[in-house]
Amino acid sequence: MNTRGTNQIARQIHDGIAQDLVALGYSLDQSLGAPELPTSTRAELRTLRFEVTGLIEKVRREILNLRTSAPDLTEQAVVICGDRLGQVDLAIPLDPTLNPIAIELLRNAAEHSGASVINLHTHSDEARTVIEVRDNGTGGVEMKADRFGLVGISEAVAELSGEIEVINLTPGLLIRVSIPS
Repeated sequence: MNTRGTNQIARQIHDGIAQDLVALGYSLDQSLGAPELPTSTRAELRTLRFEVTGLIEKVRREILNLRTSAPDLTEQAVVICGDRLGQVDLAIPLDPTLNPIAIELLRNAAEHSGASVINLHTHSDEARTVIEVRDNGTGGVEMKADRFGLVGISEAVAELSGEIEVINLTPGLLIRVSIPS
C-alpha cells in the first residue's frame, strides 16, 4: 500500500474509532461522577475506564505506525522478540505489503510460544516469496474466536493467493507463509 493509502487509513481510524473511544471514555467519566452510583458499580466502571484508556493508547500507536515510515524488518524483529531473537536471514527484502505478516508471526511467537529462541527467514524464487518464523517453544497453534493474530494473517495471505503451513517441531513450531511472486 502506498503512503497516501496508509495516511488515509490512519485518518479514518483517527476520525472514526479513535474518536468513538474517546467519547466512550467521557461517558464513563460522567457515569463515574454520579453521586448515587453504588461503590461496586463505580469500581467496575473505573476498571472499564482504564481499559478504554489502554485501547485509546493502542489506537494512537497504530495511527502513528501507519503515518511513519516502517522501520527495517530486522529492527522490528529485535523490538518484538528482544533477546529471544535468534537468526534473522532476510535473503530478500520483503515487499512492504508482506511486512505486517512477518511482524504478526513474530508477535505470535513472542507472546504465545514460550520460546527462548525465535528465528526469521525469508527467501524467494521465481514462483514465490516465503516467510518462515521458527521457534523452540511449546509447539502447537490454534485459532481462537477472541484472538485475531492468526485470523488476520490467514486473511492477508488468502487475499494474496498464498498458503500457510504450520509444522510442529520437537521442540517448537515453524510457520511458513508462501506468496506467489
